[in-house]
Amino acid sequence: MEGYHRHARMALLTNKATHEHANELGLSLLTQGKLDQAFDQFRAAVAAAPTYGPSHLNMSVVQAKRGNLRESLAHCEDALKFMPGDASVLRNLGKLHEAMGRTQASLAYNKRAAVAAPRDADLARKIALQSVASGDIPRAHDAYAAHRRILGKKVDVKI
Repeated sequence: MEGYHRHARMALLTNKATHEHANELGLSLLTQGKLDQAFDQFRAAVAAAPTYGPSHLNMSVVQAKRGNLRESLAHCEDALKFMPGDASVLRNLGKLHEAMGRTQASLAYNKRAAVAAPRDADLARKIALQSVASGDIPRAHDAYAAHRRILGKKVDVKI
């Protein structure tokens, strides 16, 4: 715990903006599985810079890891306000809605993410699978065609 406090003090003493450093420290703690401490750093970053979208997104990630999907969704929606075209935010919103059983909302966010990240093969595949599940076979074929183009090879698909 003492190391954590030392790093937190160092975060405040650097030339970097406090919110950016708190966010970086939170990411480091998150990779170590220290969810509570990471969340505290992200919350401090948001307190210092309320419009700093990456910290809102990171708070969403922590809440999702805790299994708090509603809270995660709220933080991710806040991130979207400050980073409206960001593929990672849109992708996470798609994942959250899917986890909550909201397939159509998930598909809509995934389509928006695909516009922001047109070379994301996994996203194209996800859209194809969701399109099949929703009965939109023409859209599924288009998404699989995009998936194949991105990968640069033929992939077997069962629709």
